Amino acid sequence: MKRIRLLIVILICSVALSEAFAQSITLSGVIKDKTGKEMPGVSVIIKGTTKGVSTLADGKYSITVPKAGTTVVFSFIGMISQEIIVTRPEVVNIIMNDAANNLDDVVVVGFGTQKRSNVTGSVSTVNNKQLVQTPVGDLSNALAGRSPGVITKQPSGEPGADGTQIFIRGNSTFGGGSMEPLFVIDGVVRTGRDFGQMDPNEIESVSILKDASSAAIFGVKGANGVVLVTTKRGKAGQMSANYSFNYGFSKVTRLPNALGSYEYATLFNEAKLNDNPLATPEYSLERLESFRNGSNPDADPNTDWMDLVLGGTAPRRQHNLSLSGGSEKIKYFTSFGYLNEDGLYKSLNYNRYNVRSNIDIQATSTTKISVDLSGRVENKQSPPASVDNIFEHTMRNPPVQPAMFSNGLLAAPGVYPNPLALISEESGYNRNNANFFMSNFQVLQQIPGVAGLSVKGVLAFDKNFNSNKTWNQWVPLYVRNNDGTYAINAESKSSLSKGYGEGQSTELQGHINYDRRFGKHGISALALVLQKQNQGTGIYAARNSYESSALQILNFGPALNEVLSDGEDKTALRSAAFRINYDFDGKYLFQASLRRDESENFAPKERVGYFPAFSAGWLLTRESFMQNVKFVDFLKLKASYGTLGSDRIPSRFGYYNRYNLVPNVYPFGGTFVTGLTPGAIANENLTWETSIKMDAGIEAKFFKNQLSVDVTVFKERRKDILATRALSVPLSFGAALPSENFGIVDNKGLELVLNHNKQLSDNFSYFIGGNFTYAKNKIVEAAEASNIPEHRRITGRPNGGIYGYKAIGIFRDEADYAGSAKHSAYLNSTGPGDIKYQDINGDGIINDDDITYLGNGSLPQILYGISGGVNYKGFELNFLFQGAAQSQQLFTQNAAWAFHNGGRVNAEWLDRWTPDRPDAPLPRLSLNTNGNNYLVSSFWVQNSSYLRLKNVEFAYTIKHKLLSKIGANNLRLYAQGQNLFTITDLINLDPENTNGIGRYYPQQKTYTFGVNVQF
Repeated sequence: MKRIRLLIVILICSVALSEAFAQSITLSGVIKDKTGKEMPGVSVIIKGTTKGVSTLADGKYSITVPKAGTTVVFSFIGMISQEIIVTRPEVVNIIMNDAANNLDDVVVVGFGTQKRSNVTGSVSTVNNKQLVQTPVGDLSNALAGRSPGVITKQPSGEPGADGTQIFIRGNSTFGGGSMEPLFVIDGVVRTGRDFGQMDPNEIESVSILKDASSAAIFGVKGANGVVLVTTKRGKAGQMSANYSFNYGFSKVTRLPNALGSYEYATLFNEAKLNDNPLATPEYSLERLESFRNGSNPDADPNTDWMDLVLGGTAPRRQHNLSLSGGSEKIKYFTSFGYLNEDGLYKSLNYNRYNVRSNIDIQATSTTKISVDLSGRVENKQSPPASVDNIFEHTMRNPPVQPAMFSNGLLAAPGVYPNPLALISEESGYNRNNANFFMSNFQVLQQIPGVAGLSVKGVLAFDKNFNSNKTWNQWVPLYVRNNDGTYAINAESKSSLSKGYGEGQSTELQGHINYDRRFGKHGISALALVLQKQNQGTGIYAARNSYESSALQILNFGPALNEVLSDGEDKTALRSAAFRINYDFDGKYLFQASLRRDESENFAPKERVGYFPAFSAGWLLTRESFMQNVKFVDFLKLKASYGTLGSDRIPSRFGYYNRYNLVPNVYPFGGTFVTGLTPGAIANENLTWETSIKMDAGIEAKFFKNQLSVDVTVFKERRKDILATRALSVPLSFGAALPSENFGIVDNKGLELVLNHNKQLSDNFSYFIGGNFTYAKNKIVEAAEASNIPEHRRITGRPNGGIYGYKAIGIFRDEADYAGSAKHSAYLNSTGPGDIKYQDINGDGIINDDDITYLGNGSLPQILYGISGGVNYKGFELNFLFQGAAQSQQLFTQNAAWAFHNGGRVNAEWLDRWTPDRPDAPLPRLSLNTNGNNYLVSSFWVQNSSYLRLKNVEFAYTIKHKLLSKIGANNLRLYAQGQNLFTITDLINLDPENTNGIGRYYPQQKTYTFGVNVQF
């Protein structure tokens, strides 16, 4: 018996010792990317458990596994995961490759994540690397050309106001409704401004949800598509620090080619004689010669107003410092960013501070707490004059008027304001300051005893404050007398305005999640309740006629003509949603969702809406009949159908009768008092817009994932669009029309993505890819009167189309003029050299009945991007081309016409009609804004298609061994360029411009040099 007991003890000890020795198996090494750069923060996890480590700042790891045969998984977002079976203690170095939409990559969707291979909706992703490659102040500009289905237009380049308009799959509403997508940051809805002013260094990825299936969980907010932002989070391991700095300068992409004084004056004389052949030329031969040789610049200047205002360069600086790390219990990511952008004139500056702290606490084995705090401070100083006012006169002022005399005095250029005075620091200031605080508190609780079941609570509280102060004061301008003396302009009194506003929002969410596999069956489900409330208030006051600028506060201005206004608003939304995903054997995929929304903006009977969606997918490469097709690595068919809503409509509480305040118009007792006038008629049936979306696509990967293709067709019907029946009701109708939900727009199109990547060796790889989007819409119902001629109807034509006269040339001579139809309103003022229009209805006269459809407008129907890059031994070269087609811009006033409002002339007018050149492309010159020539017509509609080199980056990463003396692991040096050149038929203005008059701060070409250091 003793021997048996001894044998048992020996066996137990042997097992214990074997277990002890098994636990001593250690795997270690260094993880790098394909360029040879060490990668911190890579997850090294024992498969099937949550146990693991993360690589340190130098890419090193060390992990102990329980026994031989254990599998270790190496993973990093955006990289292909790798698995190693441990058999003995050893050093294993890993090279991580880009996922390139790897099938096991995780895609962020509404209130959750999914494996990319299981996604049945239409979702595209822009990663952090792509975002930081684009040196922009507004993050929305970084999306241009990066994602299929995203149509963009950047209407301005002004620092702090240069955001891009984003249309996901085109425009499908009219009548004042918004097409701005929904912006969601870490699961909480925020504004487009909140997204645009984020620091790209704090973002992990941006997902674009485009179809009903992916966006339906957002219900009444999702019809325009959703932009989902996921910020970075800490990983267990030693603290890593990252510092980046870049410095750059910007200049205008393109300026109008304005004529100089000599050409201007010559054409002025010609135009004056065209108007009256007996007139005396405005400019004598002596002055023309003085303009030409520049001998008397004070009296006969050659002023380039655009160059004076916009001809220089503007510096920009950006810093970011981030810290990341933690343990298995507490992980953290913190980021501090600073951006400073100067304008092209000294009185314009924008700077911004961004702070973020994301903390994850593993309170218990089943409880996780997340605390996200972020904030930003925006400060902008600009001239007191508006951008429209500055550029009106910059575009208009002729070169024969002086801007500044040779002694440095600012000139009073005749009846024209001097833009140099408008932008001078002496003119005053417009200061805008805004502070934003955003918080997101989450508690995730796994339910013990029920595998895959969890609940989550979310509290988000945001607060913002903004203030504005505008001081406008007199700037002395001078006129040079004939005797060489100078006279000063009359002094005007100063004015002051102040505004203050604040807002806050509170959002509560409750989630129940379930995720479990039963053999070949996979089920995941989400139930969600949400309530959100926004409120804001603002006050504005102004006084003018200040006697002194010593005290720039309201109390020291006279009360005469003072302005005081106040406003408050509050919105609320209550929602519930449910989503279920099912897959069988990973090859048959199905998703269904339903959201219920309730809004206070509508009458009680119209407040509730239901938004269902369904999608399905078939993973063909999981089928047995595809196993022998070796060149096909992945093949999936998918389709979706659903209903979404949009509450971003122009009506607020439209179910109430409206009355408008009219101040000081009704006399009572010898004084004027404020009264009321009726507003729009109430409509108790108002509700939100409804969007019915259909989507079908195919995804495929070939040749060991080196070639990928994604093709999607989509169709949308947007109905219940809010508008008035102004097109079908006569002008004699005696009241303001109510808003109604009668509009219908159809929108359809195609998306195509094609990518190729190749790893030629451990040190050399390249990629090339492109995306293409075609989106075309038409108005189905707009309540037009039945007697409107077909050629003038907007129904059946694109939303936002251009309507006017169809130009068919220029009257070449008297015979051509006599034999052609002419506009009835200008019979006495037209003649040879004027624009000739098509007689659409054939009645022999041109009038309003000949107005017709001319084009689909400024929003392109086609948008595409072409990107590529090469990596070789730490060197990187990346590029992005972005282009648009099937769009037009209607040009008017100083952007197109000669001498408009007494203004300048652009160079194209050198090629105008004269009796000796009857075939010239432009009409005859006139000092009067010739009514016939400057009608809205196809003559002034230009093709605004373009191809732009949007971004180029050249970078080199220095190995950490060269930097060990300063404690750094990696040093990356780079140079970037944005909007480097543009190919377009459009003249004078930028093709992304949306202002046909040309009164806008132009888009910028930016050169940036930077450094990124990891510690």
